[in-house]
This record gives sequence, C-alpha cells and structure tokens, in this order.
Amino acid sequence: MQVKIGVFLILSFCGFTVFGVQELDSLQLNCQKKRIESINFEDLHWMFRERVPIENQFEIPAQLDFFIQDASGLQSKIYSLGAAADNKENLFAYSNMTDDPLLVWGNTLALEIEDFKTLKDSLATIFNPRGYRLKFLQSERGLAKQMDLLNRGRSKTALSLHNFNLAVDVGMYRRGRYVRRSNLYAKVGSLAKEMGAFWGGDFVGFPDAGHIQAFSNGADLMRKFPELTFEYIRFKHLYEQNYAIALAKGQGDLVEDTRQLILELNKNRVKQVCACSQAIPIPNELSAEWFEQFKGMSTGYVFANQKAGWVYIKTSDSGYFYPLGIYSFAAKN
Repeated sequence: MQVKIGVFLILSFCGFTVFGVQELDSLQLNCQKKRIESINFEDLHWMFRERVPIENQFEIPAQLDFFIQDASGLQSKIYSLGAAADNKENLFAYSNMTDDPLLVWGNTLALEIEDFKTLKDSLATIFNPRGYRLKFLQSERGLAKQMDLLNRGRSKTALSLHNFNLAVDVGMYRRGRYVRRSNLYAKVGSLAKEMGAFWGGDFVGFPDAGHIQAFSNGADLMRKFPELTFEYIRFKHLYEQNYAIALAKGQGDLVEDTRQLILELNKNRVKQVCACSQAIPIPNELSAEWFEQFKGMSTGYVFANQKAGWVYIKTSDSGYFYPLGIYSFAAKN
C-alpha cells in the first residue's frame, strides 16, 4: 500500500516552477520531533511498550509509575496487576505487566474464541475417518513458549494466534500412535476452510499441515481489533528485520503476511504521539533532586513533560530521555 499526498515542491530550473508529488512509504514510520499539543496516559503506555527491548520482554514490572507534566500541572497514575482492566488504558497497563496476551484480551476476544471453539467441536464431530482419531494437541500458549518455538525454528512468528486462543494444532492418531504425515491433514484442513477457518497447509514459506486458525494472519486480526496493535507492536523491529532480510534474498513473496502486518501496524500508529528514537542529554532544567524523588521506584516508569517536549522512560535499571514527536510515514526513496 502506498500513500500519496500532494505537496508544493517548488523547484526553480531556468525560471520554471515545478510542482511535484511526494510519495510516502507506508512500510516505514518515523517519529518526527514536534511540539505536542496534548498527551495522555495511553500515549505513555505506547511509549513504554515501544522502548522495551525484545530481549527484556519477559522482565515484567510489578508496578508502573507514570507522570504527565503539562499546563494544568503534574498528573500521576500508578498501575498494578490488582487494578481492574475495564478500559483501554488499563488493558494497556495490564499488557505491560504480563507476558500472557490472553489474560489481557480474553474478554475482548470472547466471542471470537467461543466461535472458534464451536468450530473445533464441529470439526471433531464431523471428521471421523475410519481407523484414525483426530486430536487437538495445543490451542493456547504464552509468549515465552512462542518465543522458544521461534528461537528453535519451530515457528516463524513472534506472536501467534495461539497466543489469543484463536489457533489449534491437530494430530492424527492410528492405534494410539501419532501419524506425522498423512493426506488426512489436507482433508481436515479443507473441511476447516469450508467452516470459515484457515489452514496452515496454505501458509507460504512455512506450511504447517497440522495447524488451523480463526483469522488469515495477524494483520487480519488487527483490522477487526485495532487495540491488539499494542501486542504486535512489541515485535515490530523483528518483523521489519525479517522482511528486509527476505527482500534482500529476493524472497519477498514468502513474507507477504509480514508485509501486511507491518502496514497494519504503521496505519494504526501514524499521527500518534511517540518518543523519538535518538536519546537526548538530561534537560538543563532538571536538578539532582528531581532524580532523587523517584529513587527506588518500580522498574516501569515514564515521565512526560509536554511543555518542554521530552519524555523520560525507564524500562529496566536505566532510563533515558527522548524528544516527544508524532509518527509520520517516511518519504519513499
């Protein structure tokens, strides 16, 4: 998907003025330093999530301490796992304090999960080949398990529909023994597709004949539930890296799902408040006492100064200052 906007690029060549069209690359999102008119606590959760390195995803803070300094004064909120996740802000807080997306989004996805369970039950009832037994091997799994499978080459995605209980692995058994290869997997996949599900045997680049899921891919899931962008965004750098590697090898057709995922992530984040990528020195207006007042606080900590245009983010033992900005699509080369 390419986004074009008309801009007045005025170039003088021998007295002529040329008006051009700048083409934007919706696969690349940049945080442009800008004056922020307003900022809220949801913005702080996004900035915290986007600053946690992949290798630290499972160092879960027990508490989050967030502050906003704006024209109205200093606002603060403390989030803990005991708080009710009754709105989007609190769901984001819950997500930042757990490595199990299903715990966070189970209520949001309740109807989808129930529909998928009904599909599985129907599949088990209808598909009953003589001499074989169909078993559901694994449905829901946590992020730690998913990352382990990814690191061992058993999966190609950092975040799976398994993590939302919207996928299932199936196995064929004959006389109590697991059958690894059989044309029965294609038959059960075909039946699942007739029921409205998607079969892993159709996956391009990494076919998985023993896999069935409720959505075609993560981008499809985000289109229906944009708030789940908050889960996928934590692995955005990994998606971009894998996509770039595949393109360099001339294998772009094998990562079309990844391309769709990046496009959807960018579409849902463009024009939103962000912490620019380059850290800045400690602002001159801050004294040693400013740091002392927060000494000993929990690992998860964000302080945004809207008027001064900076944000301090601490996701581990160390924190850094960043300029505040707004996401925009990069200019296409």
